[in-house]
Amino acid sequence: MEFGEWNFKLSKTDQNGVSEREHLEQVERQTGKTPSPLIGPEFPMELSYLWSAYLHLHNARSAGFNGPSPISYLEIKAWMEVTENTLRPWEVEALKRLDAAYMKVT
Repeated sequence: MEFGEWNFKLSKTDQNGVSEREHLEQVERQTGKTPSPLIGPEFPMELSYLWSAYLHLHNARSAGFNGPSPISYLEIKAWMEVTENTLRPWEVEALKRLDAAYMKVT
């Protein structure tokens, strides 16, 4: 969860469409020093399959007038049926928590 929240915050774009990560990477290139916000939590490799599932769902999400819509349980169920991936209830809840963190940042 920490990795997701950190990643979402760095991926948020400003009014010019430039992400916080891009700004910080530019600072890094100019100074030769890595800004501390670029040093985030370690990616949990044992949960990489959930991150991958989340990215697939995220990239297919719908958007409304107020921006992206939260990923619904129905969308997760449809994804599981189409991809023939079965997720346990705790894994579905982890996806929902990741999405809530994303929605909080957007």
